[in-house]
Amino acid sequence: MSRTFTIQASTVAGAVVGIAVSAYIQVESAVAMAISVFCLLVAWIVVDGLPAARRSWASRERRDEVPAAFWRRIGTKLVGLAALLGVVVIACSVFPFFTQSSAVRWFIEASHTTIPISIALAAATVLYIVATDQVAEEPDDYLHQVGRAALMQDFREEDVLFALRLLAIKCFFLVLMFSGGMTALADLADKPAWAYPPLSAAWFEGLMRLVFLLDVVLAAGGYIATFKLFGWHVRATETTALGWLVCIICYEPFFPAISHAFVPYGNGPGWETVIQEGSNVFILWSVATLFCAIIYVWATVAFGPRFSNLTHRGIITSGPYRFIKHPAYVSKNIAWWLFAFPSFIASGLAEGLARAGMLAIVSLIYVMRARAEERMLSRDPAYRDYAESVAAHGLLAMAKRRLASKPAA
Repeated sequence: MSRTFTIQASTVAGAVVGIAVSAYIQVESAVAMAISVFCLLVAWIVVDGLPAARRSWASRERRDEVPAAFWRRIGTKLVGLAALLGVVVIACSVFPFFTQSSAVRWFIEASHTTIPISIALAAATVLYIVATDQVAEEPDDYLHQVGRAALMQDFREEDVLFALRLLAIKCFFLVLMFSGGMTALADLADKPAWAYPPLSAAWFEGLMRLVFLLDVVLAAGGYIATFKLFGWHVRATETTALGWLVCIICYEPFFPAISHAFVPYGNGPGWETVIQEGSNVFILWSVATLFCAIIYVWATVAFGPRFSNLTHRGIITSGPYRFIKHPAYVSKNIAWWLFAFPSFIASGLAEGLARAGMLAIVSLIYVMRARAEERMLSRDPAYRDYAESVAAHGLLAMAKRRLASKPAA
């Protein structure tokens, strides 16, 4: 069994076990989401993290430095971490996106019950920083530079800016995914797919919600699991305004505001006005939509603990990425078109074209987003080699070879 398959299997198992346990014990949605992500992190650490940490520890280079210099650097890193956490507290207290999110509200309301957990996490953080510093090839990292900046010492500006970009990415997407997971878990408790007749519209919708839940649990875990000790750290972040714009515009609170200002492509008549529920066409159409959604989640599973937007955390070449460079974006957009197309027809010519045009704009944004990611990742020779491999052996290359091999009529 390959290491890649083992990590992907543990990814699915960790998330599924977490969701199942939280559903079985019937806790509130926020606690259920926390349990789901915790089980996922445990699975990643046991299967991938600890073996990687042992290899790093065994191959570490001994440094010729006095203990005072080591502990002074550790202290500076803890100051840097405290400064970054201070920025998080200020952001979560000021910006409406955070103050109005269900995840932040729950964390504030539950703070009196999480004090023991916070103390344990603080102790574990100190141990983690010490261990990571000892195995790092270059211990003078961005956390150390943030600490130097907070202490009014000389610092590298590029490292501090990197830390702030990384913090913005983690805060925005972690809150977004955790809040989305809370909503999805509440829906799972109220409207589980297995409560409806198989192959019915409600059954397919329930499965789609379950797929979405799995995806946001995996994503939330990925934004937490940026542990350098395990090799899951961020190597680089997106630095261009266009790259950030085409990414965050796809999410709340930006996309709903833009969509409702024009024509919301998702609002309109239901499927039943065009495709009869239970018919062969309905079942085939629903299966195709669900299949695309599963491919999308498979792409997230392939990332494992390295999932993130706007960052470079290693080149993924397994799973659906063996066949196409952007399987998540392609499958997601096909699923959206399949889901919305019958409603476009039922809306009439003018409204249907307007709503289809809005979805076409969304698809165009994802094309721009894919190009921005390629520009960022292409600085890494490993990505350029991967792109060449997909161009030579991917789905499009295989299709071209097959078409070329067909004899002329």
